[in-house]
Amino acid sequence: MPAAVRYRLCPRCGRAVPTTSGERYCANDGARLLDACPNCGASITSPYARYCVRCGADLTPPP
Repeated sequence: MPAAVRYRLCPRCGRAVPTTSGERYCANDGARLLDACPNCGASITSPYARYCVRCGADLTPPP
């Protein structure tokens, strides 16, 4: 079974990129991309994630 793809997520605009891309900052707005949930540390495994699947924390809170 293949390993789950992990993503980095922009907390400002919600842009997601696979961790294999090597990007650390959002190309749209320069924000540092999240590697994991800042509340509980769970991996981001969906490019559509807006809430943490483990603790429910908002990953893209309004500015």
